[in-house]
Amino acid sequence: MKFVLKYCMLVGLVISVGCANFNPRNQPNIKNDNGKIEDIRNNQNGVMAEIGKLRQDIAYSNSKLKEIQTGVLNLNTAISRNDNTGIQIIQGDGALIFIFSIIVISMLMFWYRDRAVKSEKTSELMAKEIAKYNDATLNEAVLKSAIANNKGKEIYQLIKKNLN
Repeated sequence: MKFVLKYCMLVGLVISVGCANFNPRNQPNIKNDNGKIEDIRNNQNGVMAEIGKLRQDIAYSNSKLKEIQTGVLNLNTAISRNDNTGIQIIQGDGALIFIFSIIVISMLMFWYRDRAVKSEKTSELMAKEIAKYNDATLNEAVLKSAIANNKGKEIYQLIKKNLN
């Protein structure tokens, strides 16, 4: 049985190999014109072109990587770059400072206005309560303290308005 199996494998190998040419002398000669082998030169030129393309891609990637690594510095240079891209009334670093200062001033004005409105409402409520008691000594004490703080006229008008 082993003999038959070995024989079948040997016949199978001989059939599958066929008539392959294992002799290097039977290969066609390479055309060599004056010491220049054209196929090798074509392959070399193709490889050099690919290497050049890879170098360009790497240089581009390195420049992008450098911009990413510098991060905020690139953001600052991009902001302070004075590229004319149409009609621009406010541009450059001075414009950033100007806009920032306008925003800060408007925030402060809003805060002071809000504070003034709250103070006005508070003083009106206090004047109503003082007018509700209608006590002469209380009115006189409040007016004396208001006069001491140079607010006598305003306090008197608030109390008078709420007495009616």
